[in-house]
Amino acid sequence: MTSRDTAGLILIVAVMIAQVTLVNRLPLPGGIAPDLALLVVVGFALVHGAEAGAITGFCAGLLGDVVPPAVHLTGEHALVLCLVGYAAGRVVEQAPDTGPLVALGGAAAGPVLAAVAGAAFGGVPVGPVVLVDRLVPAVVCNVLAAPPVVWGVIRVFRGRTRVAERTEFEVPGRVRYGVRGPLRSRS
Repeated sequence: MTSRDTAGLILIVAVMIAQVTLVNRLPLPGGIAPDLALLVVVGFALVHGAEAGAITGFCAGLLGDVVPPAVHLTGEHALVLCLVGYAAGRVVEQAPDTGPLVALGGAAAGPVLAAVAGAAFGGVPVGPVVLVDRLVPAVVCNVLAAPPVVWGVIRVFRGRTRVAERTEFEVPGRVRYGVRGPLRSRS
C-alpha cells in the first residue's frame, strides 16, 4: 500500500464520518445533503486518473453502502461512485484542461446515476415526483458543493503524481505526443 493509497483511505473514512454525523443532519431545504464521498472521488480522479478514481470510488461507495442509514442495496453506491470516478479520471486524462467542468459534471452525474441504479435494481420507482422532489435538489446541492470540496481534495493530493505527467507516449518516428501536442524527441 503506497502513501497515496493510505492518504486516500484516511480521507474516505474521514469524509464518510463527516457525511453521516454532520452533513446529513444539516437542515437544508428538501432534506437533501451534498454527497461528499462523490465529490472526494471526483477530486481524487482528477489528480490520479481513471484507475485510481474507479478504485477509490468503489471503496468509498462500498463503505457508504454499509454505513447506516443506507436504504439501498449493498453495491449500488459503489457502482455509481466507481463509474463516476472512472469517467472523471478518463476525461481528465484525455483533456487535462477540463478539470473544473469535469468536477461539475461528476457532481451532477452522481445523483442521476444513483437514480438510474435505484430504478434498475428495484429500489426507487422513477417518476415525475422523484425527479422533481429529490433528483433536482440533489444535483443542485452537489454542484454547489463541488467547487470547494473538489478544490480541497486537489490541493491535498496535487503534490503527488499528476495525470498530465503520465499521458505522454512514444510513437515510431521519434515524435512524442503528450498533453500539449506533438514534441520532437530530444534524442
